[in-house]
Amino acid sequence: MTDFMLKTGIPKLDESLRGGIKEGSISIFYSEPGVENAEFAYELIFSNLKNNANVFYFVNNKKPETVKELMKNYGWDTTSFESNNKFFFIDAYSALIGGVSSNFYVNNPMDVKSINSVLIDVIRKHKDSIIVFDALSSFLDLEQEPEVLLRYLNDWVESSRKNNVTLVLLFTEWMYDEDVINKVKEMADFILELKALETNVILRKYFSVLKADWVKNLKIIDIPFKVIHPGGVRVYIPKILVTGPYHSGKTSFIQSVSTKSVSVNRQETNLSNSETTIALDFGHVDLAGFAVDLFGTPGQERFDPILERLGGESFGVILVIDSTNPDGFVRAKEMLEKTKTKGLPMVIAANKADMAGALKSERIRSKMNLPKNIPIVPVTAEDPHSIQPGKPCKLKKKETEKVLISLMDMVI
Repeated sequence: MTDFMLKTGIPKLDESLRGGIKEGSISIFYSEPGVENAEFAYELIFSNLKNNANVFYFVNNKKPETVKELMKNYGWDTTSFESNNKFFFIDAYSALIGGVSSNFYVNNPMDVKSINSVLIDVIRKHKDSIIVFDALSSFLDLEQEPEVLLRYLNDWVESSRKNNVTLVLLFTEWMYDEDVINKVKEMADFILELKALETNVILRKYFSVLKADWVKNLKIIDIPFKVIHPGGVRVYIPKILVTGPYHSGKTSFIQSVSTKSVSVNRQETNLSNSETTIALDFGHVDLAGFAVDLFGTPGQERFDPILERLGGESFGVILVIDSTNPDGFVRAKEMLEKTKTKGLPMVIAANKADMAGALKSERIRSKMNLPKNIPIVPVTAEDPHSIQPGKPCKLKKKETEKVLISLMDMVI
């Protein structure tokens, strides 16, 4: 029998997990202080509500209305799912402030037995459901011996397994005893770690899968992410450098592939009286679960002194070449040296691939002496008849996106 997998709503994470979170498993979204984990739970919830799952949200650190507003800010409105009895709150907070709730209700949120009674009842009566527990940290802060709290937690875990309930625990690592943390982790089938890392004074957030019992030969890698309003969690690549020789089509590429773009530029007239853009191009792309920022370089040699600075902090490189102009290939490789990006993940965007005299990919690889692990993707204009000398033109979207996706597969 094939295991049923629950989508996390984050494509790259689902790919790492061989399809998603195993139904009936115990998961921990484990974060450092200052790094939110609830957004990952919101992605999971909404993704599975759309697939007709029954979802319960246990909340002990804020009002259910606050959770609903937070989710709505990301574009996830649960109103219809509540009306259709697919999404419920287990309210372990409102009683603390004298409020009432129409959902499953914990009369005394400070009493472990009261919490346990409601939660165990939900688990037993609602088999095959998803329960998100927000937050385990608040539960462990109750005035009880850690051993007592862990026994209750273990009971929820065992009852969830018996009833095929997928239990997701949101856990922020405050100053807990290491033995407590280790015992909590031992209960889990899946651990998603969320953390912030400082790289050259820039603080970025990353997630990584520390444990997934159903995945063989799990590779633990740090994947950068950001949370977008609206939109939710995106794998975030903060800098991809787009470089290449003068007149190769860098501006055209960035403007064509980007969700939004801007050029800081001025126009120059060269000796043949055609205008060209002297530009620093910036683009942002939302594609296939990725959020990517693109930075373009000028191609003229007089700008070479600033290329190294422009190449700094890059995660990967898109090298745009004119496939009809093999004389420019030497300059293209020279620019990789000057930007100090040689050795980073790279894809060649072979522009003007449908024009007379354009070299095929293998011929380009041979002339540039490129290893086989560097993809070469042909790109062409949407409308060749609209091309104006010295002006950016619109490139075919699918081809530019193929370039970017090929690079993302190498970066992550």
